[in-house]
Formats: sequence, structure tokens, C-alpha cells
Amino acid sequence: MKINYGCGSKVVSKSFGDLELELNVSSEQDILNEVEKLNKNKDKIHEVNTQTTIALLDRCARKWLDREYSRESVQVLSKITNQSIELIEYEMQNNMKMLLKENIEKTIEEELGHLNIMDRWIKTSYGYAHRQPRGLVFHNISGNAFVVVIMSIAMGLLSKNCNLVKVSADEPYFSYAFYKSLCEIDETVKDRLSIVYFDSREKDIYEAIISRSDCVVHWGGEKSSAIMASLCTKYKKHIIMHGAKISFEVIDKADDISKCTQAIAKDIVCWEQKACLSPRIVFINKNIDLEKFSEELSGNLREMTNSVPKVYFNAWNSVKTIQDRQYCLIKHGLKENNAKLYASYNSDYTVILSKDMPDKEDINRCFYRFVFICPYSSDDEVYEYVKENIIDYLQTMGYSGDNEKFIEKMTLLGVSIVTKPGYMTLHYPGTSHDGIHNLYDMTLLVSRQL
Repeated sequence: MKINYGCGSKVVSKSFGDLELELNVSSEQDILNEVEKLNKNKDKIHEVNTQTTIALLDRCARKWLDREYSRESVQVLSKITNQSIELIEYEMQNNMKMLLKENIEKTIEEELGHLNIMDRWIKTSYGYAHRQPRGLVFHNISGNAFVVVIMSIAMGLLSKNCNLVKVSADEPYFSYAFYKSLCEIDETVKDRLSIVYFDSREKDIYEAIISRSDCVVHWGGEKSSAIMASLCTKYKKHIIMHGAKISFEVIDKADDISKCTQAIAKDIVCWEQKACLSPRIVFINKNIDLEKFSEELSGNLREMTNSVPKVYFNAWNSVKTIQDRQYCLIKHGLKENNAKLYASYNSDYTVILSKDMPDKEDINRCFYRFVFICPYSSDDEVYEYVKENIIDYLQTMGYSGDNEKFIEKMTLLGVSIVTKPGYMTLHYPGTSHDGIHNLYDMTLLVSRQL
């Protein structure tokens, strides 16, 4: 399959199992030509009415919600991401609904305070307020979950910015497919959105882009985040940082253990735990029946393999999970009765009930339905563990309980989203992301006191 991003003459091949992709790679000059084109269009794009973009995104979402339309892309994404077709379809349906008209309008109102504030001056107590685009926004996209493509591009278009999107080598397909679907509706999308691919080791290209951009939106891990932050500091550019994150659940009360574990299983399965909002640890109050809880969660994950199966496109995916499972069990089970395994005979799912808390190395093994269950006597233990071990990576906390003081402490520590078990991957319109609103940060608030 050939992926023609629109610029770049060199072609490279990438294999994902039996799927072969041919990607056209952009040189520095190719990129600079795209940057120049987009920069020339800033004034024209500023005149695009917000409702025009809302209608575009709504129509695009409805195309993708049509399973017949999205069928081929779902199959391609399944092979690239090592997720089942059923799981990709579930994720696609949930995330495309974010772009429906009613949800986009709610998002704008929640993030910016007024639906029309990007189109005109809005009366305030001191005069008038307005939201202006930053100009040229560079989106450095990660490959862990395709939801970041939907979020980043949609907010970039809504904010009336011109957008240059660099796709990830780990998942180079969906940005292109999403872009094509937008262009099918409105060819002029090309005036404000370009999709490019180049080798991430080409630091000179990153520097050339960032030095000519007005804002950078970065999605990625620790190493790439440090590089982007350094370049944005060097060139004094505004950066919206979505770096590596770790999410978890805290079960302080569970009136119905079965219902609670069913909800947690949904959170674990989505994105195969590769999204920032996926739980990798479940902290549980010792007063809850720990073995019953672990058994129920194990059973729920087993049941979900029927409706949302785990796929194995290569042997290593299975071997690594079993190796990680054995390593963690030995590491945490050296003391008598310190750790207990609840897992499939193969590598479909792994639940480790451990009296010890996992370290960062252990947490980095928690992918593809692999989770630690860690009992606590006091919520202070959870607070101290998070503070000492993962404070720099906090994002979403699934919470079952009624301790408002604990929620206040955890959000003060850095947790940016608190939600019920089962809802960690479902963000309502206007919900913050990593403690910010992307649409708010992609625009500038200007005031008029005349």
C-alpha cells in the first residue's frame, strides 16, 4: 500500500507483519516548501467561519462512523497497532463521536467560554474579548493511539491555525487516511493542513520546522519530549506538551465487586494500555476481598477476549508478555505469599496481586492487558507511592469511593482527570487533557477596552 503524503520524492518501505507500506519521505526543502505555503495562507484561513469547520468535522465523523467506509482503514490499523479489528472498531466509534456537531460545540463553549469567540468580539464586563489563532502549528504525532490524530488535527482546524502534521514511524497511516477523508468533503482543507513524514533522527528538519512555527503540539515519550522542549526553548516557541503518562485506578469502596471489575476490565483493554489514560496499576483497599476482586477481574478479562480478542501478529508479542509475567512474579513473589498470579494459560491477560508496589521498570511492562493489583491500608500509602514514583507522569485516575479530601490531594499532586472505573478512556466534551484545554492553548485571548 502506497501512502502519498503530498510532499517528498523519496520512498521507503515499512513492514507491519504481512502489511507492506510505501511512505514518501520529505526532505528539509520539501518541508520548508510546505511551511511557506501554509504561512502564506494564514490570513485566508483566519476568515473561515467556525461553523464551517464544525460542519466539516461533523460530516467527516459521520463518514468514519459508517463501518463500511471505515472497514479498510480498520483492517490496516489492526495490523499496524497489533490490536484486533473489534477493538479498533470500538475505539473508532467512540472517538469519532467527539467530532459530531453537538460535541464540538460543547467543547468550544467549555474551553473558550463562547461558541463564536473565534469569529467575533464578545461583550465582557471590561469591554470585549476575542480568540485569535497562533498561526502555524506543528503537530509532532506519536504512534501509541490514533485518538491523538483526531484530537490534534480537529483542534488545529477549529482554532483557525495552519497545521503541519508529522506522522510517527510506529503508526504512519491514520493521519493520512483522516486527512484524505477531510479533503473528500472540502478540497480547501489542503490550504490549512499538511501531512508529512520524515525520519525522526533528522534533528535539522525539526529545528527548521520549529524555528518557523508559532506553536508546537507534541505527543510522545520522554526522549522526544525533551528534544521538543529544548528546541522550543531555543526558539522561544509556545509548546503544548503531551508527554509520557501513567494512569491508574484507586478502589476505596466496591459495593458490587463484579460490576467494579467489569468496568476496570474495559479500561484495561482499550488501546491495549498504550494510551496515556490506560490504567496499569489498580490500588485497592485491603478491606475489600482481594482474592475475589482479582479472580473477578481475571474472569472479566477472559470474557472480553471473546468479544474484543487480543491479537498476535508475531511470536515476540506473546513471548515478551510471558517473560514479563514470570519476571514480575519472581521479583515480587520471593517473600512467601507476597504475590499471586491470575492469568490466562497463554498471554491473553495477566493480573498480579502484589503486596509490594511496582517500580517504574515494572510499570513499563504493563501493556497488552497486564496489570498490578496493589492493596493499601490507608490512602496515604497511595499518595506517598505516587508522589515518590510517578509524580512526573500523572494523568488519569479511575476512582471508586467518596473521599473528597483524597481526590483533592491527588489532583494537587498532578492527577489531571478523575473519573469512574469504566470511563477512563471516555472523555466528555470540554474535559481537560494533561491539565490543559488544547483549543484554549492553540489560540490567544485578546481584549479590547475601547
